[in-house]
Amino acid sequence: MTFGSPPDRTLAVIGCGPGIGVHVAATFATHGFNRIILLSRDIKRLEDDKATILEAAGDSKVQVALVKVDLADEASLEQALKQLEELGPVECIFFNAARVGPSKLLDFPAAKISKDFATTNTALYSVAQWGVPRLLELSRSDPSSKPSLLVTNGLLHTYPMPDLFSLCMVKSAQRSLVECLAKTYNPQGVHVGLVTVGGQVMEDAKQLNPANIAQKTWELFDQARGAWKWETQILEQ
Repeated sequence: MTFGSPPDRTLAVIGCGPGIGVHVAATFATHGFNRIILLSRDIKRLEDDKATILEAAGDSKVQVALVKVDLADEASLEQALKQLEELGPVECIFFNAARVGPSKLLDFPAAKISKDFATTNTALYSVAQWGVPRLLELSRSDPSSKPSLLVTNGLLHTYPMPDLFSLCMVKSAQRSLVECLAKTYNPQGVHVGLVTVGGQVMEDAKQLNPANIAQKTWELFDQARGAWKWETQILEQ
């Protein structure tokens, strides 16, 4: 798929799914982003996400493109980034990829730890290598834009859970990477930020529901230049 002209505001959701990812995409679509790119391994699920976004956008002229990618596979990610390039300038990259599942200490294979790290950290680093220079160029060429790289994370660096030790490891490392990127590139005109989700996401939660998390993500993105925060925390209590 190629987008029609004229180009306007584009969001890329890397690691889209029926929870946070699709809600963030729908929220941006209702706030003036008319081009949405969804990336995931599961194209069939992305078709459902696309329908959800278009329904939320209503009569606004929103276009949604779907890109299949396995973030743990370097060649697959490289091909996906080429497709992003073809789809045109991206104003906001939302990275929401992780394997959320159990990992029993000493039983969990080391190879799977490496795969978890590749999905959550190596892929994010590759996305940053591709995306940050382009966001810097957008920042210089269009002062009205808000070039951003936003990443979901949690509190596992503070409250590690032994039954999820692999997720704890990779999310702790990811937080460090995002903070390093923020310290380096926020002063240069790219808003690198962390969306810290402090617990299990549930539809009936007061704060930790996907719609509220998406709204907080939008508010982090929509901060004025010069007033950027590098992190927003969403807690149930």
